[in-house]
Amino acid sequence: MIRFFSKFLNTYGYENMSDFLLSVAPSFKYGLQVPAVSLSALSAFVTQWLGLSPFLALAMLVTIFAEMRTGIRASRRQGIPFESFRFSRCIIKLFIWLTLIYVIHAFYRECQSQTDFLFNTVGVLFFCVVKFFVMTWFCIEHLTSILENLAVIDGRPKDELINKVSTLWNELADQIKKKTKHEADK
Repeated sequence: MIRFFSKFLNTYGYENMSDFLLSVAPSFKYGLQVPAVSLSALSAFVTQWLGLSPFLALAMLVTIFAEMRTGIRASRRQGIPFESFRFSRCIIKLFIWLTLIYVIHAFYRECQSQTDFLFNTVGVLFFCVVKFFVMTWFCIEHLTSILENLAVIDGRPKDELINKVSTLWNELADQIKKKTKHEADK
């Protein structure tokens, strides 16, 4: 059987089993198995325990990195040196967000595992909505922080960009109210 398999691999240009295995998992060729396995384990953890898709987790990571980067640049612009204490605040905030997401996902999975209609259907729907709310809140809070940092980097008041976004939001809300009222009056 081994000889048959070796011949079979040979027809595809593999000299031996080791050559074939290194082709299947090339990270071993370069000593990258630890990062490859670590990334896979982290991805599995994020997906199963936090309920985040790898793409969503990556988007969150990019957002957090952007907030940290703009925060460091804004601090430099204000003449505040980099401090590990200030950086640790970012880690604490991340821990709080991930804890919120984990708790919501745990309740979601618990409701999903129940056979009772109320838990299985209404509970799952409720925690889907709560998770969406928290993820939207996460985006708004980090975008707010990034906009504050960008304003400081540009030498503007910290709240200038936030006020512009707030004004745009209020104008949009007013337009929707007018359209809704106009439709209701018909």
